[in-house]
Amino acid sequence: MNGPDHYREGERLLAGQPVTEEQREQGITVEGNWPPSQMELLQAQTHFLAALVALHASGKAPGSIAWQEAIGP
Repeated sequence: MNGPDHYREGERLLAGQPVTEEQREQGITVEGNWPPSQMELLQAQTHFLAALVALHASGKAPGSIAWQEAIGP
């Protein structure tokens, strides 16, 4: 996993888990995603740290398009 991949994974973890159709049928009314759990927050923090380390370690490609794609809108 490279730096941008770590960043994307951290963002995915912060988004939480999607509510399933089965959970909706059980009457759970959360819209979209569940909030991230404490474990997901810790995992996201670890991925963001790995992305930061990768960014500082990658002096070879300061204008990397992959980074712009990872942090762009």
